[in-house]
Amino acid sequence: MTKISVIIPYQNVENYIEDCLNSVIGQTLADIEIICINDSSSDKSQEIVQRFASQDSRIKMLNTEKPSGQGYARNLALDVAQGEYIGFVDSDDWINTDMFEKMYQKAKYHDSDITMCGANVFDDTLNETVPDEYYSLIPLKKYGENVFSAVDTKDEILNINVVLWNKIYKKSFLDTTQERFPNGYIYEDLPFFFGTYLKAQRINIVWENLYNYRINRRFSNLSTMQNTDKKVYDRIPMVSLTYEKLKQAPFYKEKEIDILSWIIDDIFHRYTVLEEKYYKEYFYDMKKLFQSFALQGDDIYKLATCYCFEEYCSIIKDNYFDFWKFLIEKYKLANKKVKLAQHERNESIKSINKFWKEYKEKQDKEREEIIVSWMKKYDSDMKEQYGKYVALEYDLKKWQAKSLRECEEKITANYKWLLEDREMRFKQALIKQKEYYENNFLLVKINIKLKKKFNQLVNKIKKFLKMN
Repeated sequence: MTKISVIIPYQNVENYIEDCLNSVIGQTLADIEIICINDSSSDKSQEIVQRFASQDSRIKMLNTEKPSGQGYARNLALDVAQGEYIGFVDSDDWINTDMFEKMYQKAKYHDSDITMCGANVFDDTLNETVPDEYYSLIPLKKYGENVFSAVDTKDEILNINVVLWNKIYKKSFLDTTQERFPNGYIYEDLPFFFGTYLKAQRINIVWENLYNYRINRRFSNLSTMQNTDKKVYDRIPMVSLTYEKLKQAPFYKEKEIDILSWIIDDIFHRYTVLEEKYYKEYFYDMKKLFQSFALQGDDIYKLATCYCFEEYCSIIKDNYFDFWKFLIEKYKLANKKVKLAQHERNESIKSINKFWKEYKEKQDKEREEIIVSWMKKYDSDMKEQYGKYVALEYDLKKWQAKSLRECEEKITANYKWLLEDREMRFKQALIKQKEYYENNFLLVKINIKLKKKFNQLVNKIKKFLKMN
């Protein structure tokens, strides 16, 4: 059996799909299948995926007959996936090379239903990674390397990252839960996450940011998280479906107020970012959902800690126009409070500036006095030091003069000694030279006498021989 099936739905992401696929096919865990679902792309995304598929047999290609949304595309892939675990990657993101190997090893070792990892958030417009605790799973940090269940995390469950792509799911666990994505909606990952997470008995985390989530894409329209058009309507049915799943949790009664507060704040927040032309229709859908909570009497005031409690009360009892009257009055009051706060702030700033000016003047005066006192002391010290310097300079000149004389005397003495030595050596050389020449002259005289004697002897011998 293939270890992991990686599901990648895509639609018109020609500028990003190549980076995404390169990061998946380059995984250190090679035993994976890659299921790419083309949701009727109209750009070159399909051609790029086909090129990759022709070079890697692990890539399987599926197509939708018409644009159907990520939920439908993912469901198609889940029906054909053969992996022991299922992972999801968004087509405009990319993953670290060892992501699936690390997650599979941990999931396999602990026999996990769900294994999660942290994620980096990459701002495509700024071209840099930005810090984000939500995607780093900080709310679950206390569980460390331990295996836990959804019930264990009842206090953190509303702060857990609900996205699909930083998790792998055991396929047999998904088959048991029979969870699938709602078709034709955005925010479809919300009910899928709670539908699976609440049933999981064995969950663990790889404490590394192995996934890279891209926001503020430069080459596309706004992402799901940034929608302000009618697609925001999908938030209400998806949250409503999520609410039904949360109601089945064993801890629902204990956490009911927290869950309802979370839903109210979430739904009303979407209302505040919606385009004005969709206000009225969204209001009545929102009203219908809030009334379905069926809270009455004192139960309503249990929600008083909810950030949007006053808005919630107006929505369930007022019509659209009265609700807007309430909002206008509330925000008028809020505006007055803001102006009052601004006035108080300005007065505080004036008081601070006045205090600072007086303090600065006092500090400047004290600083000036300190400087004058220091300068006086410095001037006195300098004079004292200058006097010492003059005395030292005089002593130095005397020492230099003495040293100079001593050096001159020493040099003169040495020079005289050298002259005397040289003269003596010269005289000795002359004496030796004289002796040499005298000795040579004596030898010449002796030689001449000997030669004369020799000639006399020769003449006598010749005369003797002649006579005889």
